[in-house]
Amino acid sequence: MALIKHHYPIPLVNKLKALLSFQLTKEAPPPTPIVYVDEHICKLSNNSMKARNMGLIPLLLIVLFTACLNANNILKSWSARERATIDSIELYKKKYGENYFSSTEVNPIHLKWYKLLDESGELTFKSYLYARHSNKHTAYGSYFYKKDISFLVFYAITIPLLLFFIIRFKRQAPMVFDRDKQIVYLWYKGKVRAQHFKNLRVYEDFQMMRIQTRGFDKHNNMQWANFMVQPRHNPYYNGKDAYEPVLAFICQFMEYGREHVMPQCKQWQTDDKPFAFFDDEKPKDFAQQLNAVLTHLSENDTDIPLDKDNLPIPPV
Repeated sequence: MALIKHHYPIPLVNKLKALLSFQLTKEAPPPTPIVYVDEHICKLSNNSMKARNMGLIPLLLIVLFTACLNANNILKSWSARERATIDSIELYKKKYGENYFSSTEVNPIHLKWYKLLDESGELTFKSYLYARHSNKHTAYGSYFYKKDISFLVFYAITIPLLLFFIIRFKRQAPMVFDRDKQIVYLWYKGKVRAQHFKNLRVYEDFQMMRIQTRGFDKHNNMQWANFMVQPRHNPYYNGKDAYEPVLAFICQFMEYGREHVMPQCKQWQTDDKPFAFFDDEKPKDFAQQLNAVLTHLSENDTDIPLDKDNLPIPPV
């Protein structure tokens, strides 16, 4: 017996009776993350933009903050080293005379710090970095050199990459439940995914709910695709109790219509639309792709049969 039991998405029709009897609060707006409802369709969004806002943007801010701290630390060290070097040279001049650093009797250790100053008697940033990374001026020159280069490479790679992903992160298209045709569809990066509502499968765990649709890959092979839903907008925990109102609303809409689930208005759309620079645009050949997927699903029974424990039934 396997130590870890595998779970598989179950047909939504298995839960249909319980979901149709679920009591909705019809005076309230639809449960999150339903974003649009009218007489014909209901749209369901996923948590991708919230994940960006809770993940990539805070990560970028943390990296920028640490970069500022490191830069500020180096600038303060530069200022402190300049002040200490100038004070030391002034002290040596008072002790040994103004011409001490031009004489042959000057201490080599004193002279190497004196030569770091420019003609104006200031320590330039270039000279400071030379002293900071040189074992001739500090016992930790090699350590500081490796540390500064490592941080520089890290920030030079990480910050542009995070900015690129944040800017290019597209708002994904919602999942559309079409009551008239009794189908479910969406598109992702130019590819249409769909399923007949009666064959829709759902997998629920503590982190998210995965609604499974079908679509063609780049090699024109039919594959499964997950639409991940997190009603609480929490990327780590949502809980199965958060999924039932969402599924109940969708099932009752598909079964009884908008007037049953939302009698107070003929059309509703959420105001909560996370900011994005780009949207995942609808494919120009959307109708052809949708028809091809639905036709394939109608002509080919490729669903995996499951037993009462939601495990695949072995072939005879």
